[in-house]
Amino acid sequence: MAEVGVAASLAGLVSLGLQVCTGLVNYYNAYREAENDVECLCDETNHLTQTLRLFQRSINDSRIDTDQEIQVAALIESCSGRIAELDTELRTLLKYRKDERRSIRKTMSRTIRVLYPFTADTVRRLRERISKLNEILQQAGTSILISQSNTIQDTIDQFYTREDSKEIIRWLDPPSPRSSHLDASAKHRQQTGSWLLDGPEFAQWKSSPRAVLWIQGNAGCGKTVLCSAIINSLMEDCESQANAGIAYFYFDFNNQSIAQDHNRLLRSLVEQLSSQSGHLPKPLASLYQRCRNGTVQPTTVDLVKTLQMIIGDFSPFYLVIDAVDECKEKQEFLNFLNTIMQWTLPQIHVLATSRTDIDTEIRNRKWKCATVVVEELVVDADVEKHVLATLEDDDVLNRWDAIQQQVIATSLIKGANGNFRWVACQIGALRECHTLAELEDALNSLPATLEETYECALSAISDARKEAIRNVLRWLSFSARPIRLEEIAEVMAVDLAATPRPVYDARRRLIDPQRFFHTYSTLVRVLTVKTKTLTYKELRLAHLSVRDFLVSSRIRDGKASYYAIDPLSAHKSIAETCLTYLRQFDTPLTLSSRSPESYCLARYAAKHWPHHVQAVAAAAERAISVTTGQLPKLTNMDQNAPVIALIVEFLLLILKVLKLSSTSPQVKDLPIDLNYLCTELLGAQDAQLHSQILFYDPDTPWMDQPDIARTLHTLPSALYYAAHAGLVGSVRLLLAKGIDVNAVGGRYGTALQAAASKGHTDVVKVLLANGANVNQESGDYGNALQGACAYGHTSCARLVLDHGADINARGGEHGTALQAAAFNGYDQVVAMLIENGAEIDALDDQHKTPLSWAASEGHTETVRLLLDHGSDCMIRDESGWTALDECAPPGFDEIVQMLINHHRPIIYCQDTTGFTALHHTAGQRHESTVRILLESGMEVDAQNQYGRTALFQAVSSGHEDTVRLFLQYGADVDIIDESGWSALHMAAYVGHVIVGALLLDYGADMSRGKGGMTPLHVAVLRKNIDFVELLLEYDADVMARNDDGQTALDLLLLHQTGEVARIAWELGIENQSATITGLRIAASAGRDVRIRQLLERGADINARDEAGMTALLWAAATRGASTMKLLIENGADVNVRSDWGSTPLSYVHDDPELVALLLANGYNMDTSSAGGGKFDDTKADPHAGDYVLEEIRALIEERVNEPSTAGEDTLSSSGDSE
Repeated sequence: MAEVGVAASLAGLVSLGLQVCTGLVNYYNAYREAENDVECLCDETNHLTQTLRLFQRSINDSRIDTDQEIQVAALIESCSGRIAELDTELRTLLKYRKDERRSIRKTMSRTIRVLYPFTADTVRRLRERISKLNEILQQAGTSILISQSNTIQDTIDQFYTREDSKEIIRWLDPPSPRSSHLDASAKHRQQTGSWLLDGPEFAQWKSSPRAVLWIQGNAGCGKTVLCSAIINSLMEDCESQANAGIAYFYFDFNNQSIAQDHNRLLRSLVEQLSSQSGHLPKPLASLYQRCRNGTVQPTTVDLVKTLQMIIGDFSPFYLVIDAVDECKEKQEFLNFLNTIMQWTLPQIHVLATSRTDIDTEIRNRKWKCATVVVEELVVDADVEKHVLATLEDDDVLNRWDAIQQQVIATSLIKGANGNFRWVACQIGALRECHTLAELEDALNSLPATLEETYECALSAISDARKEAIRNVLRWLSFSARPIRLEEIAEVMAVDLAATPRPVYDARRRLIDPQRFFHTYSTLVRVLTVKTKTLTYKELRLAHLSVRDFLVSSRIRDGKASYYAIDPLSAHKSIAETCLTYLRQFDTPLTLSSRSPESYCLARYAAKHWPHHVQAVAAAAERAISVTTGQLPKLTNMDQNAPVIALIVEFLLLILKVLKLSSTSPQVKDLPIDLNYLCTELLGAQDAQLHSQILFYDPDTPWMDQPDIARTLHTLPSALYYAAHAGLVGSVRLLLAKGIDVNAVGGRYGTALQAAASKGHTDVVKVLLANGANVNQESGDYGNALQGACAYGHTSCARLVLDHGADINARGGEHGTALQAAAFNGYDQVVAMLIENGAEIDALDDQHKTPLSWAASEGHTETVRLLLDHGSDCMIRDESGWTALDECAPPGFDEIVQMLINHHRPIIYCQDTTGFTALHHTAGQRHESTVRILLESGMEVDAQNQYGRTALFQAVSSGHEDTVRLFLQYGADVDIIDESGWSALHMAAYVGHVIVGALLLDYGADMSRGKGGMTPLHVAVLRKNIDFVELLLEYDADVMARNDDGQTALDLLLLHQTGEVARIAWELGIENQSATITGLRIAASAGRDVRIRQLLERGADINARDEAGMTALLWAAATRGASTMKLLIENGADVNVRSDWGSTPLSYVHDDPELVALLLANGYNMDTSSAGGGKFDDTKADPHAGDYVLEEIRALIEERVNEPSTAGEDTLSSSGDSE
């Protein structure tokens, strides 16, 4: 047991160290803004505190082996004296502390400088001691504890095998930087980058607390490859350091939809760090719960807070970000960087690469940042290593003899000027040389710069391919998302130069696109992308510098000017390609007779053509402003957008009629014909429009698969789709053809509601001017005003109000416009509606008010706004819920506190079944919310109509912290419900051992419940062996009999008869009144429109509530046929099981149509009989779980045979249980 003593001594040392550090930090904080040296001292002490905490956690999680005792003893000896010295220093410093010195940060001046306790010698001495302690403990953490920790990859693998992790990561949906990292790492050569990795700047960055290293370099100097080497080096360091963590991200201009989004970056960082924890971090689990178990998506603020808490578990923590300059939301990232550097987390180390310098990006920052500029001379050595290694490895270039290889190497190294990208381009060209003469000519004519290289590559393209390659480059520069290789092969099949109009010609489709584009490797590259479920190839521009050259002014003056790209021509080309591609599906047979691989561009074309058409219109307006020198002087740009569009069209028509070209190279390409192409596609009430909607229906953007069952007559009008997409030109042309402006159809009912819901103000104006009925009832939102308010489009809402919209009109999904705005948290719209006379407490069909909906969705400012304008928080809905009942279960603490402060009597409200807000919240794992309710005076033992208190809900969920909180606030553990069950019976039923122990520690009675069943009887029925053992440890009476005269041991026989599941169900212990939120509420109520709205907002369709019920299970439980179909079409898992073992089929087994729906969508009949669910009893199989039953039997019989039970009645089953 010697190791126990050593461990105890080490734990004591760490505990003392934490106590001293806490005292020092509290003391330093009073002075840290007065002196820079004290701020540094405070940071270093924080770092030591973090190290001690991590060391303490490692001790608690590990066992010190005998072989390590000597090392631990030495550690104790090395640190004890230093920590004691710090303790003495703290006591000395505290003597200087006076009450008036609390304001020293504001009042320090020369007159009181003598009171300042930190001399230079004191600061130096303290920093030396703290630094040495940090060094010793870090080394100890590596040498002593590393043998007991897993590798990073083992930990990550462990994380992804957990079911709770899988569910939350599916909801988080983070982008993976893994493929980018592997791609960059593959280009790294051994020994390159050593000038940085072995340099003093990098070493100092790793050893300094709260350090930032900014690596700046020009395009092509190898920053991304260098970044991959840095990440790999840090990963190796993390393998040898207990509790070290690393996260990284590669911003990429090629991936506008994913890898440049700031919110997606945060999701990736949260996932990476969570996976390195090996378990689901509590902050991430809490975030998931606050988002109603995946019903809503996390905000950027929530993600930042979660990340901060997770980072606290790692030391050191490295964050590496490549290509900050390629981040689409760069300012958001820089703000994030500024934020994390203000956290008091000394273990943070941030490294970023960029073409720009830090001083330009973040001015007037208050934290230090070291900068390394990638200079030409510094990189030259790496370029030489790279060139020599390439010549040695390349199967083509190494065929030249040694002399020629030396000539190649000399030429490349000399001409590179520190630019790896230039070298890569020249190597690609040299590989095409087949004779010595060709090689000499190539070496003698090497372009001097990267731009000259691209110009030569473009000029070499044959005339036959010029137009197609230019179109490809336009796609790669301005597509809405990265383009797959097979999609670009289809792009090549569209002949934009054909007369009289562009056509799709399958003969032009590339047979082997990868081999084809290999010829143009200087300009483009093929990248293999691997996700968790798919592997595919994308075509991308070879480098950001390629795009820079294509859109620059320099290309227009050179011999490659044909390939110059601008946004207008690029978007016009892409839009025309999409529209032409969709026109090929001119009959129903066209689609049905072809395999999906033969129309792989259709999804992109159908989804994104409106985006490119709108981009053309925007670029056209900019082009006109350039041509005329200025735009018309209009005071309200939003209101006069249609006027501008008319001016543009009028000018273009004049140019076209007079056959004149514009002085601007852009204006001559303006898209007057695009409107006709759009109108032709939309107005063709035949297979063209039908096929497009099959590929992508803008009414259901979350659906990935075509709705093959969709028939032509179910489609809304062409005007509807044009208005939905915001195509004002097409709307005018369709109206000119006489199409009915008030035709009904589609999700939004009318063209006006569609345009208002999407925020297309100019389209709304045109429709209203052409007789659209502003109060027409139809669609998801009943009228155009509610549609505009549901999506927060203030200008559209004002516009329809100005045209006579009824502000209090009833109907639609939300009831009123104010309900819609409040539900979605659009404060500006809410304020505007109130100002214009909206009824503030209008009730919807569930008798809920706008305040109730705002509270339920966690919209703090909306709730505040409504309360300030007199909304009544005591109004109850049809179930008796108040706004407090709505906001407490999801854990919206600020709103909970706001409502209580506003009107304290709200805490005494109970719903129609006697539930309080405390009941609704207790099972949701929001400990902080429960605490607020209890601190406010809410009755802890309030009973619902079933006689149960909130403690029952907490026990059922198994959240020990919440249960402990109830007990601390005096919850009665022995309250019996109307059936005779106690909280301990509930714990025995669900098998939460820790919760059971808490109840027993607080004196819970193990007496009989319904039918004379004790907790021991219940635990045996449920085969909860750990709970049986717990009860026996607390001296449960094994001789107790139920009303049928059975002991716990007798009940073991029921597991062999198949009766146990029925009996357990009939007990009625389980929680049948789980509180549900979000998507599951909508599903249980059959609110299909609300479901679609929540899916649009990113709700996880398979998220579970406290009982493991998903939206599909709730829809099945309420026999909602249309809701079940909607959920299944959108990816709901038909084979899901709740914690109680129920499946969708369990609820609809007697409905042939719903059974057929489940079977047609992959329901596995084995699911109905197989074991599953958190508390499921496997099948009624005499051999199922025999070992568990035998262990239970042994435990009970052991207690029966103990001397203390001698003389008591023998168990009736003891003789016949064999």
